[in-house]
Amino acid sequence: MSVRLLSQFGFDGGEVSPKFAGNSDLERYQRSLALCENIIVLPQGILTRRPGTRFISEVKDSSKRVRLVPFEYSADDTYMLEFGDSYVRFYRADDEGNIGVIRDGSNAIYEVTTPYDETEIFGFDYQQVEDTLYLTHPEIGIATLTRTDHANWAFNSSPTITDKPDEWTGTNWPAYITEHQQRLVLAATPAKQRKMWVSMTPNTSGPRLLTFTAGTSDENALVFNISAKGAISWLASGRALYLGTTDEARTVSGAGGFYEPITPSSILNRDHANDRSAAIKPVRKNNSFFFLSKSQKRVHEFNYSFEDDAFNAPDITEWAEHIAGAGKNGKITKLAIARDPVPIIWGVRGGDGQLVAMTYKENSVYAWTRHKIGGSYGGNDWGKVEDIGTVFMDGRDVLWIQVARTINEQTVRYLEILEDFHDPENDADIGSARYLDSAISHDAETAFTTFDGLAHLMGEDVELLADGAALPAVAVTDDGEGKGIIELPDGIEAVELVAGLNAPFYAQTLPIDPGSAQGSGRSKKKRVTEASLDLLNTSVLQIGKNRETLRDASFMTTQTLVGDLVPMFTGIEALSINDVFDEDGTFGFGGDGPLPCNIRAFVQRITTGD
Repeated sequence: MSVRLLSQFGFDGGEVSPKFAGNSDLERYQRSLALCENIIVLPQGILTRRPGTRFISEVKDSSKRVRLVPFEYSADDTYMLEFGDSYVRFYRADDEGNIGVIRDGSNAIYEVTTPYDETEIFGFDYQQVEDTLYLTHPEIGIATLTRTDHANWAFNSSPTITDKPDEWTGTNWPAYITEHQQRLVLAATPAKQRKMWVSMTPNTSGPRLLTFTAGTSDENALVFNISAKGAISWLASGRALYLGTTDEARTVSGAGGFYEPITPSSILNRDHANDRSAAIKPVRKNNSFFFLSKSQKRVHEFNYSFEDDAFNAPDITEWAEHIAGAGKNGKITKLAIARDPVPIIWGVRGGDGQLVAMTYKENSVYAWTRHKIGGSYGGNDWGKVEDIGTVFMDGRDVLWIQVARTINEQTVRYLEILEDFHDPENDADIGSARYLDSAISHDAETAFTTFDGLAHLMGEDVELLADGAALPAVAVTDDGEGKGIIELPDGIEAVELVAGLNAPFYAQTLPIDPGSAQGSGRSKKKRVTEASLDLLNTSVLQIGKNRETLRDASFMTTQTLVGDLVPMFTGIEALSINDVFDEDGTFGFGGDGPLPCNIRAFVQRITTGD
């Protein structure tokens, strides 16, 4: 028998595919995990528990899906739009930072009628320019949605299009849209899937975004076909006009270079990477565009490499090729990006409704993780995320989700936002933590023992954070008026309360090679007897060989009572595991409830049978 100490000083490899479990000699492997659920990797390499979600509203009709579209009119006036069956609703943060649906003067929910039914809402592309959202649907046509005030929006299903191309008619309209160099760019009708139209430039009277007057002057509109085999799948604007097709990734620019304006006499169409694109809107971070492969199983980063003097589109899911899910239903159906405060690309896993995330730091961190939103739906013990969107709101980029759950034996669809990362002022500031899902927060002037604001979770068991202390879960019951009431356990009183669904987190380490007298120790029997974890602001942690054997690492004393606040712990905590001998030498850690957990590194004590 021999004893070795092995360390892991970062986790910026994220969760990696089981297919890489034999690559223990690679540096990235040594900074990765086998499982990383409801945990986010920060750019510094630390693991932090995923923030919980805040309940905002039930959608208009819970039997039908909705689509989320962001709208940012100014730094102070930003909105999330709920497109549903023939309507759109609007959400914003008020002056106090409270986020909710916009209501009209009579306190009714404000909405605008649209021509898109439940299936057609997923078929339009959009581009915001100042106060107007331009929408195009290949079978319905071009439309605009214009903002005048918070509760004053106008939808125009037949805006004036000057010198409209003759072929735009009936059920033959462009499918994709973007703005580039102060022109609208539209592309790919059902009849001409490689054709593009570019509007006129502005003049002294203002923009001419829906003017398509042809000519030879630099200001005139353009019409051209790209030289490609595949159909156009998306458009985006950056240092050039970027586009994905079902066969390759391309750019269009002026003939003089990427920053040159496109004009009728100066246009250059380049093919850069033969990676196929899905017809799903890409997301951008600085000079990189992230798009989904045609199979929707891979994410590519399309950018310019100065080292190669060329555009590339590498697969950034190579180490996490499992992240989209298994089988034919394993697909990522939408991407959204939060840039501030932590750059994270979010995705919806269409098969089972898990949320996936990639923490991003240019050229150094591509850390994928998976997230199971609290609740249950469709036989899974997590809620099914069906759509996402991000918008800058209340001082940060906010991730919005539309999640389906089974509540009180009924299907419900809720809009929720991801809470901010916990940033405590001191080791006793646990009350600001938000780790429960579909949660409601309540602050009162006087202490209370009951709360009746949980109708959306009727019949569910909810976890509680009361004045910074974790309390045992309680059931939400009907108060006779449908309000959804809970009673704090053991007669405890509170002034501040957070109540919501449990969202357990869990990580599993990768198989290790501790070495042996004969060389490699990969196939040797080994066990992890102890792990010393470097913790930051942590109040909850469980550890064990696997999920089934997790045991609490207590941060309480023998004098701690139910309802007492337990200060967060920062430092190294040595925890025994008493693992059984096997070839992998792995262990797991996690937790649940409303409390924080952050892990910077660990050292594991390995006993090897030489």
